[in-house]
Amino acid sequence: MKTKTTKKSAKKTAPRKTAKKKTAKRKTPAKKSSSRRAVKKTSAPRKLLLAAEPLPFRIENASGAAQALVLCDHASFRVPRALKDMGLKKNVLKRHIGWDIGAEDAALHIARAFGAPAVIAQYSRLVVDLNRGPHYRECMPETSDHVKIPANADLNKKDREQRLAEIYRPYHKAAARVIDRQIAAKRPPLILSIHSMTPRMDGVSRPWHMSLLWNREAKLARCVAQALRRARPDILVGENEPYTLTGERFVGSTIWRHTEERGLPYLLVEFRQDLVDTRQKAAAWAEVFIKAVRPVLDDPETFAGRKIKPKGK
Repeated sequence: MKTKTTKKSAKKTAPRKTAKKKTAKRKTPAKKSSSRRAVKKTSAPRKLLLAAEPLPFRIENASGAAQALVLCDHASFRVPRALKDMGLKKNVLKRHIGWDIGAEDAALHIARAFGAPAVIAQYSRLVVDLNRGPHYRECMPETSDHVKIPANADLNKKDREQRLAEIYRPYHKAAARVIDRQIAAKRPPLILSIHSMTPRMDGVSRPWHMSLLWNREAKLARCVAQALRRARPDILVGENEPYTLTGERFVGSTIWRHTEERGLPYLLVEFRQDLVDTRQKAAAWAEVFIKAVRPVLDDPETFAGRKIKPKGK
């Protein structure tokens, strides 16, 4: 009887030891998964622009020999796929908050007419506004004309830097390189910055057919404004309307970065969007602008006495 009882006890003990070993084995995978999580945290962030997507800019008429350069900061409403249309519907992106309607068509017509190169932006101003300093909230706005931009809500420093690195800086470096080449070729350019404005903003109408904006280039801009009025007494030309380039807002803008910082002459024009919302209409209004600018471009006095920096940022 004693011998049988001992054997039964031994049989009962063995399974308990086996169970302990199985429990020990189950702990091992937990350590490995913890290791994988640590690697994932330190992995490099994905690129904003995928390989198949367009560059932040394109250069049209690159071999143009005119003493001028056309820039178009807000030519497109395109958004990188990773940002999923900024959380907006496509028809909202196509409104004036997403781009300058008609500006690209006007810019290309002007560049071809003068035989000048043009640097054209290829992503929406809502992704990153190329005509604002990086330190301004408007550079990646959380709202635009009372529309909330979900993809720009509470952006962290890394996300902001990614947009600056992949879109903002490449565009401005491309513009600077073209200007450098023109100066090296003894053709310091008249910069023509082409924009368009919505006919109504914040409930206020904008009656001007086109407007010229400036900071220090008042003489040049007013000369062109007068030429526009002589040629077309029927149109309303704004001067530093509906906003001005003077003041704090100017710092970091495209004109600040590429013209006054380098001693170059410039004109910034705003066409009213309802007048340039088709290719044909944009070309017609671009012609009005071209005729007023051509005498200024052909006048050696436009470039005389300027201290021009040979290299940009």
